[in-house]
Amino acid sequence: MKNVAIIHYMPLEFYPPVTNLLNCLVNHPVRIKVWSTKNPKKRSNYKHSKIDAIARSPFPGLKELVLVRLLKYLWFNFQCFFGLLIYRPDVVLYYESYSAFPVYLYYLIFGKQKRYFIHYHEYESPDNYSKGMILVKYYHQLEKRYLYPVAEWISQTNTDRLQLFQKDHPSLKDHQLHIMPNYPPESWWYKNREKEPAVNGIIKTVYVGALSIKDTYIKEYCEWVELQNGRVTFDIYSYNLHTDTLVYLKGLNSPNIKFFEEGIDYNNLPSVLRDYNIGLILYKGNTPNYVYNAPNKLFEYLACGLKVIYPEVMLGIKPYNSDVVQSVSFLRLPTIDFLMSLNQFEIPQNNNYTAEGAYKKLINRIILD
Repeated sequence: MKNVAIIHYMPLEFYPPVTNLLNCLVNHPVRIKVWSTKNPKKRSNYKHSKIDAIARSPFPGLKELVLVRLLKYLWFNFQCFFGLLIYRPDVVLYYESYSAFPVYLYYLIFGKQKRYFIHYHEYESPDNYSKGMILVKYYHQLEKRYLYPVAEWISQTNTDRLQLFQKDHPSLKDHQLHIMPNYPPESWWYKNREKEPAVNGIIKTVYVGALSIKDTYIKEYCEWVELQNGRVTFDIYSYNLHTDTLVYLKGLNSPNIKFFEEGIDYNNLPSVLRDYNIGLILYKGNTPNYVYNAPNKLFEYLACGLKVIYPEVMLGIKPYNSDVVQSVSFLRLPTIDFLMSLNQFEIPQNNNYTAEGAYKKLINRIILD
């Protein structure tokens, strides 16, 4: 039985794709330990009885002193590194450049005796790295020099992002590069209800996820909802948002827009979303990462029986266009008739979009090789 280490610097609860992978991986003959950080947003801690341990170090706060933040970064890195030395995993999977440093140290000791896997939730361009955190830029230099050459698996979430990544790193071999999309659990697709038509001609729309006025069309859509005189309602579930966005949403005084700043725990999404007609994706596409993004909420909405509208600038979603997935310009939103016509279509039971299917290739590589 293999020892597997999962290293995910950002709090697990903020990233359903990693907890979905863990829920799949525990059903195979492996021992698992996880290193992450404590979530500061009062989310329910992820845990699983089949995972040996989940080590969580303190998460640095944006308003903390620089020295305190640095000490917390060091805490995570060395807690993880010494944990790896004790655990001696055969396989190490780390997420994002944030998590690379302890793996680099582990590699310096064990080299190619161990196996290394890397996944990126987001595509970060060279320009983003150059303008980002100094520590992360340094970690990225280390992973490029030492970890990329020995990694047997490096994945992005879709074809567009993988092509951009490969262009940035042309020395990587095709057999190292993989696509691992963000799909919800298979069980979600079986909880669909038959969608009722809009009650009294009212379309119920919803948004779930992180928000900012700068990077999403949240303000534009709220203003449009207000012009519909009650024929469209809009509920917003977001606990991860910028201060100016929080102030804006709390200041709305509208009977047709509700803001739930506590968000929704991931496992409760199917029971909450089933009451809506249309799910929204609102990213403006300010960076290549957003332009070539097919976010997990697209598939979560569909699995829960919602139709989806998204900004036309998000080219990563276009391959999924259908009767129930449509792009619009959020700067020139269509009339309510468009939403009414979209709501008439049935959601297909597409079990190709499941976490179990998305992670099968990775898990087979981990356990069989």
